[in-house]
Amino acid sequence: MNTLTKVTLFAALLGGGWSPAISQTAPAPTPVSKPKLIVAIAVDQLSSDIFNEHRGRFTGGLKRLTSGVVFPSGYQGHAATETCPGHSTILTGSRPSRTGIIANDWQDPKLTRLSRGGTPTNEVYCAEKPGAPGSAAKDQVISGHFLRVPTLGDRMKAANPATKVVSVSGKDRAAVMMGGHKADMTLWWNGKAYVTYAGQSVPTAIESANGRAAAAIAQAATPILPAQCKAYSRPVPISASASVGTLAARKAGDESGWRASPESDAATLDIALTARTLLKLGEGTVQDVLAISFSATDY
Repeated sequence: MNTLTKVTLFAALLGGGWSPAISQTAPAPTPVSKPKLIVAIAVDQLSSDIFNEHRGRFTGGLKRLTSGVVFPSGYQGHAATETCPGHSTILTGSRPSRTGIIANDWQDPKLTRLSRGGTPTNEVYCAEKPGAPGSAAKDQVISGHFLRVPTLGDRMKAANPATKVVSVSGKDRAAVMMGGHKADMTLWWNGKAYVTYAGQSVPTAIESANGRAAAAIAQAATPILPAQCKAYSRPVPISASASVGTLAARKAGDESGWRASPESDAATLDIALTARTLLKLGEGTVQDVLAISFSATDY
């Protein structure tokens, strides 16, 4: 039954006939404004089990996200779920067989270089460009060279060059795969600072944020776990000298310990927000994209 028929029938039931006071057309739908900023967030190794377990305790942004459409039982439609192939699917909509990112590393028999240990290797890194000036297996030139398909940001910039795209992560491969080929700014942690592609400079505001990260690493820190997490904090030995399962107190200058703590995700967010302010994402007349990938959970 179409809208006009329903309106006519309703009028007949009320007054025994058609009333000219009742419109024969449905009211125009309220226009929905387009978002000015699309924010894509990935949390490396945050499983749906963890999401569901703590869902009732979320506050702030995570709680807001759970009030929308959530698919907690989503699954990967491909076998390669390492960081690089996984992130190559998020904003492309393509599986690794099409993105070209089949693993974090793979072998190319036609390419022989020296490894970090100085021995010959055919290994290729997913987010590098072999043969680029200065490129070597022990000193890769980070690039989106192997990504064969456009990201959402790439497509949006093709439709409207005024669109701005920023991608930030604690890992170069995550930032590159979510940012794509045409991002205005792609930033990742290289072990000492958040950096970008060779030949591109890091803005002063980002350098200031790098200073805050460096200051945090320089100081010792003891993680403070939420009450609901303390019961899970217990050492699980994996060798005579190493164990997992706890967030141990970090010594001053321990970059690897910092990288595996919530502090590094906080630094990634600081960089992302600094970049958003710097490029005024979401403040123009077109839609922009901000992609953020948090890496601490994986480390």
